[in-house]
Amino acid sequence: MRHRVSFLAMIFFVSLSFTPSTASAQSEAAKMGPPKPEVWWPVQPRPLPLVHPLFSDSMVLQREIAAPVWGWSIPGDVIRLAFDGKPVGEPATAGEDGRWMTRIGPFPAGGPHTLLIRGKTRSIELKDVLIGDVWLCSGQSNMNWPVRLSQNGDAEVAAANHPTIRSFTVSFFPSVVPQQLPQPAKWETCTPEFARNFTGVGYFFAREINQNQKIPIGIIHSSVGATYAEVWVSREGLQKRMPHDFTDLLEEAANWAPEGGTAFDYFAAMEKWIAAADPESSAKKYSSAIDLDVSSWQDIEVPKPWNQAGLGEFQGLVWFRTMIDLPDDWRDDDLKLQLSVVRGVDLVWWNGELVGTSQMSGNKAYTIDRSLLRSGKNLLVVAIVNREGPGGFVSAPANMALTRIGKPADPRVKFAGTWKGRASTAADKIAVPPHPPVRNYKTITSMYNGMIAPLVPFAIKGALWYQGEANGPRWLQYRRLLPALIADWRERFGVGDFPFLIVSLANYNPLQTKPVEPGWAEIRESQWRTVRTVPNTGMAMTIDLGDGGDIHPRNKQEVGRRLALVARKIVYGEKDLIASGPEFTELQIEPPKGDRIRLYFKNLGGGLMIKPGDEKLTGFVVAGPDKEFKWADAVIDGDTIVVSSPEVPLPKYIRYGWAWNPLVNLYNKEGLPAITFRSDE
Repeated sequence: MRHRVSFLAMIFFVSLSFTPSTASAQSEAAKMGPPKPEVWWPVQPRPLPLVHPLFSDSMVLQREIAAPVWGWSIPGDVIRLAFDGKPVGEPATAGEDGRWMTRIGPFPAGGPHTLLIRGKTRSIELKDVLIGDVWLCSGQSNMNWPVRLSQNGDAEVAAANHPTIRSFTVSFFPSVVPQQLPQPAKWETCTPEFARNFTGVGYFFAREINQNQKIPIGIIHSSVGATYAEVWVSREGLQKRMPHDFTDLLEEAANWAPEGGTAFDYFAAMEKWIAAADPESSAKKYSSAIDLDVSSWQDIEVPKPWNQAGLGEFQGLVWFRTMIDLPDDWRDDDLKLQLSVVRGVDLVWWNGELVGTSQMSGNKAYTIDRSLLRSGKNLLVVAIVNREGPGGFVSAPANMALTRIGKPADPRVKFAGTWKGRASTAADKIAVPPHPPVRNYKTITSMYNGMIAPLVPFAIKGALWYQGEANGPRWLQYRRLLPALIADWRERFGVGDFPFLIVSLANYNPLQTKPVEPGWAEIRESQWRTVRTVPNTGMAMTIDLGDGGDIHPRNKQEVGRRLALVARKIVYGEKDLIASGPEFTELQIEPPKGDRIRLYFKNLGGGLMIKPGDEKLTGFVVAGPDKEFKWADAVIDGDTIVVSSPEVPLPKYIRYGWAWNPLVNLYNKEGLPAITFRSDE
């Protein structure tokens, strides 16, 4: 009697309730970084803009949907929008927190257009706006890999002239609380100047879809190398869908969150910290009072280490004040304030407004918004807390200057010279400064908070995901983690179950020598399982695109093309398109002897074939009930494959490509590689 088993039935024999121990889930590598300041810690307060920075010149707005548009204004302000001069959307009223939101559209693909956002006191007109499909590109370093370093990078960059492809790159910012704004960024049009640094996978995908569908394509690139999947999921998403996996890490991360829970509170906390260190400074308004009596303060040469400037070996808080004359015509520009090298923690005020603070010794430079500028004299105040070594300003006088942003570096306004200074509280009487809401990039939820949350709820078409290397050792947990991430993002962006396309990990490490060498085989299986069990997902197989000696395969063009094939089939309606290589569906133990296994596949396309140049199929192994796998002989028989081994007289289980870098060569005639699999899942 023929014994035939459905593979889709077999996959559910493994319990979905598997929960790894806290110790295994919270490996040493996943723990948070040191408590010392990091270079990416925020240094300047950022005012909330009238419209979120995703809405800017040269943007791509998602077509055929009522797309949300949002920003901030004074509470109660009524915001109105006009598209090509015609009112669109309902007027929005700013709430108590200043936030407003409305929806516009749906619009058909095309452009360019203009979008005017107008409030009571502010307005902005966005130009060169295109309507098309927007794809979010995320993951780890293989998604981060740029066009210029991809295969034939120089030629690809030179040819990257596609004016209807635009990219918005989210800058690195791991946060322990959800952010409202991404780090400063803008939409860039696809020209060689900008495209060289686009995500390679995202760009080559966008190019294929742009040319095939004839519509504008926007890519929002938000990825960071070496990141675990759990750092890209929200706290609520992990607690809701994986309540037992990351409890300790979530609690530890919560302890780092600042009071109030947002990045903007950090700068207020720093001002409170310095006021607590020197209460008189707060009472007398050292940072803002123009007419402050400084007759008792010392004359101090700046820049000069303060042990050479008359303060001796003092360690602690020192206040510095000076007045700077600005030319009248400088008030129309934002300025760059270059303070030279400063030793210690600094807080900097311009005309009484905090413009920056940094906890790292080094070169300090801050932007001064034009709204803070006055004709004539402007007050600059710097508070420095140093705990060891020569404190204060320790660079050359020429390095202390103001320049106009976007204008020639000369003329400059120089302000080195004699300032007023006052030594205040000793270092041993000053508390440790508050931590900003930023941590190591491996801190759980940190990349979601800093690089995904600021994008929500921008309307997107779908997402591309190239990640899994870092989660390889926890492949069984990944079966639940990747679906949890997908569900979390779909819930956050609010555009339904948007398409989520996954790159299966490429071959890596030395070529396979044993019948079974798990490595990344299981994480690939977890990716494939996600596609089989989560609706509206797809996968591009890249098992033949890797370089055994390099974890970053250079052929991002083919990765992008294969992702585009998947998108064309499941997103853009090309139902008859073959978008995947052969996919194993079921097996049959052949009668009468039961010494052979026949394999059945879908996605056959023009038929099964061996990679050109090879003489026989490789990569198949079989085992009997003992699960001792042996190399197998495999032969194509029509639309099936027959597998056997003289070492396994009664085969029961089969695997294909079960290794880091497997010996695989099964394709369909469309040139797409078969998906690696095991029947004993």
